[in-house]
Amino acid sequence: MMKNEALLLFDKQSYKKRKSHKKLLINLEKNIIKIVRKFNAYLVHNCDDFKNFSGKDIDAFYEKKYKSFSSTSKNTIKRNLSGNDLRLYINDPKSIDFLSLDIEETSNIPTPIFNIYKTYFDKRIFCKKTKLNHLDRKSIVFYKLYKYFLITIRSFDQLKILKKEIRKLDKDEFLLISKSAEKAMPHEYEIIEKFLNWKFVKFINNKNVKEFFLTKKFNRQKKRIIFSGNIYSKKIFFSKKFIYAFIFGRSAKWNLNHTSMPAIAIIGNDGSGKTTFVEYIRENFYKMDPLIINMKTSEPFFRFSIYLREKIKKILKYNIIKKNNFLKLIISYIGEFFDLIDKYFKYKIGMAWADSGYGLTIFERYPTDRIRGEFPNKKSKIFPLEQFFPFPDGMVYLDVMAKDSVKRKIKDNHTLVEMNSKRKNYLNLIKEFDEIEKISYSKNIKEKIRLIKNYIFRIYDKKNKRINLGSKIQRMHWKKNYKRVIAGANLKRHQKNSFFNESN
Repeated sequence: MMKNEALLLFDKQSYKKRKSHKKLLINLEKNIIKIVRKFNAYLVHNCDDFKNFSGKDIDAFYEKKYKSFSSTSKNTIKRNLSGNDLRLYINDPKSIDFLSLDIEETSNIPTPIFNIYKTYFDKRIFCKKTKLNHLDRKSIVFYKLYKYFLITIRSFDQLKILKKEIRKLDKDEFLLISKSAEKAMPHEYEIIEKFLNWKFVKFINNKNVKEFFLTKKFNRQKKRIIFSGNIYSKKIFFSKKFIYAFIFGRSAKWNLNHTSMPAIAIIGNDGSGKTTFVEYIRENFYKMDPLIINMKTSEPFFRFSIYLREKIKKILKYNIIKKNNFLKLIISYIGEFFDLIDKYFKYKIGMAWADSGYGLTIFERYPTDRIRGEFPNKKSKIFPLEQFFPFPDGMVYLDVMAKDSVKRKIKDNHTLVEMNSKRKNYLNLIKEFDEIEKISYSKNIKEKIRLIKNYIFRIYDKKNKRINLGSKIQRMHWKKNYKRVIAGANLKRHQKNSFFNESN
């Protein structure tokens, strides 16, 4: 079987958390009801207890854009999508999970399909179990056919669930859906007809069916702006909102109804789990469209930066340069400056992504790694240059014991004395930040995930309250302590990729 074909098979990853999802639905039931009622929306789910809802998210329709819902409701993130569609993330502070609630305006459905939907479907029933209005079964089936066959599917599991619902229709309902689908989606009807009439196993194993959905998925992929934490389309750089946020940053004056997403850095010493938690966010927070930016010097934004670094390193090894301290300092400074410029562009892109509301931004590592051991510099107030680097909305510090750093990063040849000093320096540095989430080394992985997730919601709330008041966005602030004593006086202070290391 081809690798890309495997993408369409049953998505075990998507449905392996059904038990935790049911618990989440139970815990957030009151919040869901409150939000759906605020928008006078109706659910695209069969009438049942919340805990029995299938799928990972909740879908709802509404026909009028209500402005009564505050973008800063506690434990709720609201994102404005295209065409007045909304996506809300509802947090359960006691668990590691949150729920996505998509509220779509029905008029955004393509006109020919919308007209058929409004004429023969769009039938609502009041559900005593949820105390909310729901679409009836045949209306849900028609909408799902449009969504899965005209747009795309995530996996065949979605079709399996839909097939079960189709079997519950009576003969008249089935015929109505079949004829309506043929009229609404003539180009897709050949595959839809097979889905309606064939046995499910035969359908998913058909070559033409696989090719149909592969094409749909790839076409959908091309339209995506972001995928798996990386910007997938250069179209974002032509977005008015993005350009405005990129240029003006925290000074941007947003509409009072605008919602920005948080931009957070995850920092900590070697072995603290930065990459582990960043990858967790990449995989499990994908509904927030996270942009993951690694601030490592070895992963520059500009491709020519790698070539430039290597050139400067070679120059610093020339004997004539080594013997001239002034030249050595100037060339090293130039190298450090270009490194910082590259990081600054990464920072600006990440902040613009979050400020414009396109999605969450996560910076993996931050220039604080450099500040930790090199600021304050008694010899020069200019170095390290990273002391002048701007900050994001918030920061998560993952604490780790020195012995664990040495054990987990054995290939880096760290010493216990070195890592003790680095930890002490970091703990002293973060005391000077006005916005920091310090997570103890004693917490287990699940608890750390929960704390990071709750912090994202908290920063969203803090950021958007200022926007709603017509104020400028406020980044985290560093109150510099020039009298701070740096631990580990005899240790090499400069980072591994520092140009000053090359010049020694």
